[in-house]
Amino acid sequence: MESIISNENSAMITEDEQDLESTPKRVKYTLRHTKKPCSTPADDVKNKTSHFQSKICCEFCHKTITEDVFIPSDAKPECIVLANEALANIFTDNFNIIQHNLINYSIYDENGHMCSIDSGMMERNVKLFITGYVKPIYNHSLNIEDGIAGIAGPILEWWLSSYDGGTQALIGINTEFADYLLIEPHPNYKKYMTSVIEKINLSKIVIEKMLDNHESDDSTYEDILNYVVTSINPATGNKFSEEELIAHAQFVLDQVTDYDSTGMYDFPLSETQFVETLTELSGAAKSVNAPTRRLGRLGQGITCIKTDFSQRKFSKATTTELVKDVFENVFAAQLDIDDNQSEETMNKLVKTVFDYVCDENFSNLSDINYVEDQVMWNDQKLCEKMFVVVKKNISKIPLIGRIEYFFQTTFKNKAHIQLFMHSYETVLGETADPQEIFALKKCTNIDIKNVVKIIDVVQKIPSKNWFQLGNSKLQDLLEPINRKNKKSFFYQLQYDDIYGRFEYPQLEELITGIGDEYCSNCEVIDLENKSKEPEVLEFIEEENGISYFYKFKLLNEEYKIGNFIYLQPGIFSMADRSNMIEEEQFEYTETIKNISNQEQKIIDETVYPEYYRKTLENTMRGSNETTPDPFDIAEILAIYFIAHDNKKVKLIVRRMYRAQQILLEDCARNADMNMLFWSEEEFRITCEYICGKCYVSCGTNIRDPLVWSSLGPDRFYFTKQYDSLTDSIVPEYKLPCEAKLIGKEVYVNYNYKYVDEDKLQYIPSYKKIKPLRGLDIFAGCGGLSKGLEDSGLVISNWAIECDEIAAEAFKLNNPGSTVFVEDCNHLLKLAMSGEKTNSKNQNIPQKGEVDFICGGPPCQGFSGMNRFNSGQYSLFKNSLIVSFLSYIDFYRPKYFVMENVRNFVSFKRSMVLKLTLRCITRMGYQCTFGILQAGNFGVPQTRRRLIIMAAAPGETLPLYPEPIHVFNRRSSSLTIQIGDKKFKTNCKYEESAPMRTVTVYDAWSDLPEIPNGANEEDIIYKSKPITHLQKLLRYPDNRYAESILSDHICKDMSPLVQARMELIPVGEGSDWRDLPNSKVKLPDGSYTNKLLYTHHDIKNGYGPNGELRGVCQCASGEKCDPQDRQNNTIIPWCLPHTGNRHNNWAGLYGRLAWSGFCSTTITNPEPMGKQGRVLHPEQHRVVSVRECARSQGFKDSFIFNGPILNKHRQIGNAVPPPMGTAIGHEIIKAIDKSPRYIYRQFL
Repeated sequence: MESIISNENSAMITEDEQDLESTPKRVKYTLRHTKKPCSTPADDVKNKTSHFQSKICCEFCHKTITEDVFIPSDAKPECIVLANEALANIFTDNFNIIQHNLINYSIYDENGHMCSIDSGMMERNVKLFITGYVKPIYNHSLNIEDGIAGIAGPILEWWLSSYDGGTQALIGINTEFADYLLIEPHPNYKKYMTSVIEKINLSKIVIEKMLDNHESDDSTYEDILNYVVTSINPATGNKFSEEELIAHAQFVLDQVTDYDSTGMYDFPLSETQFVETLTELSGAAKSVNAPTRRLGRLGQGITCIKTDFSQRKFSKATTTELVKDVFENVFAAQLDIDDNQSEETMNKLVKTVFDYVCDENFSNLSDINYVEDQVMWNDQKLCEKMFVVVKKNISKIPLIGRIEYFFQTTFKNKAHIQLFMHSYETVLGETADPQEIFALKKCTNIDIKNVVKIIDVVQKIPSKNWFQLGNSKLQDLLEPINRKNKKSFFYQLQYDDIYGRFEYPQLEELITGIGDEYCSNCEVIDLENKSKEPEVLEFIEEENGISYFYKFKLLNEEYKIGNFIYLQPGIFSMADRSNMIEEEQFEYTETIKNISNQEQKIIDETVYPEYYRKTLENTMRGSNETTPDPFDIAEILAIYFIAHDNKKVKLIVRRMYRAQQILLEDCARNADMNMLFWSEEEFRITCEYICGKCYVSCGTNIRDPLVWSSLGPDRFYFTKQYDSLTDSIVPEYKLPCEAKLIGKEVYVNYNYKYVDEDKLQYIPSYKKIKPLRGLDIFAGCGGLSKGLEDSGLVISNWAIECDEIAAEAFKLNNPGSTVFVEDCNHLLKLAMSGEKTNSKNQNIPQKGEVDFICGGPPCQGFSGMNRFNSGQYSLFKNSLIVSFLSYIDFYRPKYFVMENVRNFVSFKRSMVLKLTLRCITRMGYQCTFGILQAGNFGVPQTRRRLIIMAAAPGETLPLYPEPIHVFNRRSSSLTIQIGDKKFKTNCKYEESAPMRTVTVYDAWSDLPEIPNGANEEDIIYKSKPITHLQKLLRYPDNRYAESILSDHICKDMSPLVQARMELIPVGEGSDWRDLPNSKVKLPDGSYTNKLLYTHHDIKNGYGPNGELRGVCQCASGEKCDPQDRQNNTIIPWCLPHTGNRHNNWAGLYGRLAWSGFCSTTITNPEPMGKQGRVLHPEQHRVVSVRECARSQGFKDSFIFNGPILNKHRQIGNAVPPPMGTAIGHEIIKAIDKSPRYIYRQFL
């Protein structure tokens, strides 16, 4: 069966036409341009000199050295050639397009320069022409005598033919009037075709082999490579090599995608393992030339589908044996236990017996003696690296330690031990392995007489084939100890009891030191303590008892003159001004905040009967009133200490102003958040106020501040100066020279002799790696994986999402990904059984193919935002944690990230978290857990998420990202309480952060006004981006006022709700308590009722004029009377009815504040929902889809799918991409630091 790929204007191909065998099969791979009337520069070309040499770059081929085309002297224009009687026997294809052969051909541009057809010129809309000898398609002779010399063009497209087993791949071109098969090039033009012929034939070989494999099995990289290296390269006469396949990978992948676009096969070749592997090996980008098949959008009238869960059957969790062994006792009813296993197996309790190492009586003193300088304990020799149990008295918990060395004091014989902790004492608690201990970064000295037991401890070293052990039988997993010997123990990980981190000990910590009394722990602790004190470097001079230096080191960071530093907020109000001209106190300008501490309004309670409730709360949720200021920023001008106080290093610094610190700056909230103002104010400070290092550049030294700022961390710029003495802004052209030189970066072999060395900076960029192959489980629309991709960490090759509409959204944003729309348990079962594809012929990732996994098992059963957390459906969702961990155990990726709601840590008294960590460590992963606040990473929303990160053996466990933006203190509690122990992350920025908080204004102020129920999915912006965040969200495709804005649509609320929204005042803090109690005419002509207050409220008393405040007899202390209920009122009856016991329902029907932030974005914004504040700050409607997306940090180019409620659900269930990006950067740092050698046993 034949197939022809036609241009955009071609008619449909009928089945009868496809049966014609007169036309070769062909696949085009360049876009067809718009057809224009026949025209050729033939006359111009003929008039050119035959040996013209261009001395300048040709505007068409962009070459400085060109070759002129040879055009036969008798060549005629194409229209005349086609009319020649020798071509009278016209041969046409299915579309009646004339087809001929062309020999002795050359291709050239409008200047007559020969050029390759695959040079990319056609993609730049450069016209190309061809000259040669035209012959009828049945004439394959290479003699030019019977050909007709001609000039044809412009060339509209070129294509390949014979991917059907033919011996030769043919190249064809199209012009306005005919198709031509290129048979033989002109001798001078052959070199231009060598690379083309090589790539074409390589593509032909690959595609034909993939088609051969299609009927039997998926094409692997190995299968195709074996075939390629045995095939002949027509361009050279030699066999193809793997290097040539990799070199031409992009071309080959483009051909595969283009072939798929024919739609000839249900199973796309671009989804094969070969394509995935070739893409990864070569770094080529998957082609997007094939047309996008996009599902039609549902009508706006369809907003939801009701589903009856009562009879739904749930799939049980598919698990590996290792995961099942850990989890089965918590989720026994959901796990897929074999039928022949007993009920007793399903219901037995998780073993939590703490087999303590010191059950014996320690009242008797140990027998200690010395034989030839050897320490003997109960006739056993004590040696270094021996594990002992130490107990000072019966009331204290025994210590477990490894002897590092022995030493003596005046009266005692002692030993220095590295401390270990029994697993029961870690965060694992009752889920711990009773025979596992963990190394600590702690050590102590002991009296040898307090040793009460010598224990056998072995170090468990990860197997060299660890990555292949996923889904192993329990009996095949080697046990490090004899389980029958209860006095034997093992360790494999080091535990940090402050941050809750499980890591493999660093290699240098396992190497015994040279000399006596060496302890690697002590050395690390000593270095850490020394790093906390500033160390001056490179002495400059001494003057008047003051020693000046060029550098100093603090917390392992080196600072020098000219560097910029973060300082504690408000430092300049306390520091001494060193260059004040007049003796006057410098007044610190506080950060401008839009705080709604307005004077108390005089309210008529007969009109606004619920307003009094607003005086009962202190601050509005979502307000930035308590949000701290960001760090102050300064430039180091001098480093010194005074002779009599040489331990106190001091600095002279230049203050840099932020836009929000300058009252004169009218548009401070529109200024870039990393824009500063240079100043001449100098202050003296001490090093204790330093919080970190940042990088500043003058705006003249960077092209695009937005792009430059996004390329690396902690970047700031300035273009103006602020003069506090005159309260004026100094424009850029008046900046002093020293300011203009700030930010000149240091490049290798560049000589900046004219620049003051202090002004040169090395400004680091984000590290880059080859992206990991990623699998996103429970992917939703892909928020987390999008953020990780933006960091450069991963490429999401696979995703699993059971919701078809959300899965389609993921696919629209990740067209190169394989998205599995099915139950994750079923897919895992297929993978575990060795299946390579699912029922839809999608390739299932195999072991060794997945480098990274991320996902958030659905949290409906334990999310604080979900009011219904019980029942079979929620239990099923909870058990998906087991499924997620089974994916981890099966694939054994290098890294994985699991996210969930904040309440995950307390679910079942932290048992689920403990079991999760237990399962992860039992696999052999390093792991850590912590809470991150999305607001710290640049979104105007409070959203705290639990993030568990893990790294395989041999990799470095990443740290948690430092906050980038300050955020509301009330929403920034990130500690985790488990039992009586609190854990925190490694983040050092606890009180402040580099940049100010992000507000609703930052995110939404450029969006056009829309009414309630707006449903036009594509409109124009009507304005350019205003704020820094808007520039980021609209960059690069939506920067203009005329750009298309999608999904700025909102729910259509009922007439009564709409009336209430219109009566909510425009202003910060407004909510239902501002509603008037009055009758209102609704759009349908009906009227609302006035709310009647019929009972005394014993809690709130009477109104100013003795008005009643209760709407039900329960307000008077009696039982509720259903007859007290009132309907169709502007003030919803239910809110004053239950307000006394629900914090006055603060925030319901609430407007968001421009200067504030959103509450956690939920899946369905409702004015009466628990989230409450979902009304636009100024417009009478609920928040739109796009506004919710921006509050989550999604760029405007991100596509959501389905009806409006589905879009809200996709957004509300997602992880904010900026949080994912921050996590990705930290994992990249960890990868960059990973040791080269993974497995070495030192003990």
